[in-house]
Amino acid sequence: MRQISAVIILLLCAVYGSQAFAATRYVSDELRITLRSGAGSQYKILDTLTTGTRVDVLATQGEKWARVRTPEGQEGWVLSQYLMDHPAAQDQLAAARKEVDSLQEKNDSLLQKLSDTQATLDQTQSTVQSLQGTKAELSGKLDKAQEGLQQYEETQKLKKQVVDLKRTIQELQTEKEQLADRTRHDWFLVGGGVMLTGMLLGIIVTRIRWRRRSTWGDHL
Repeated sequence: MRQISAVIILLLCAVYGSQAFAATRYVSDELRITLRSGAGSQYKILDTLTTGTRVDVLATQGEKWARVRTPEGQEGWVLSQYLMDHPAAQDQLAAARKEVDSLQEKNDSLLQKLSDTQATLDQTQSTVQSLQGTKAELSGKLDKAQEGLQQYEETQKLKKQVVDLKRTIQELQTEKEQLADRTRHDWFLVGGGVMLTGMLLGIIVTRIRWRRRSTWGDHL
């Protein structure tokens, strides 16, 4: 009894003890391989696996058979020679094509963005040139406006000088008229004084003569 138990244990160790942890493998570049219920061609076929199917290796029996688990969770035995450490060539090719398509799509997107950016740049440059022309035009108008402002200020100064001159002339005219009136008044006074002096002198001279005649008459 103990010998039978030892044989069973050895068989179990041989079947399940080759690997303690599951390893990822891929079905090789064959059309299909069979997934069997045991490690041998005499066992029942559970399913068929196509090229590129990803499986987890749970254990091995020698170098010929491997116990695997499919992505759907189904477990069984397959020939180890049909397992590879990397995906099948057609899957790699499909992945490479997918990556190329993705890169091509990104490239097309970048080219479109580049084209849009170039168009925006061209439009911006056109706008800048237009604004520079407007700036030059406004600068010219500003220079003319400054010249006009200077002329206006000079004109205002001249107008003020003319007004001041008119006021000065008016004041001088008024002063002249006042001086003329004063002169006429003074001449009037002088003339009156002269006439009065003449009259007094005439009276005095007449009286002197009269006295002399009277004095001479007394002597006669």
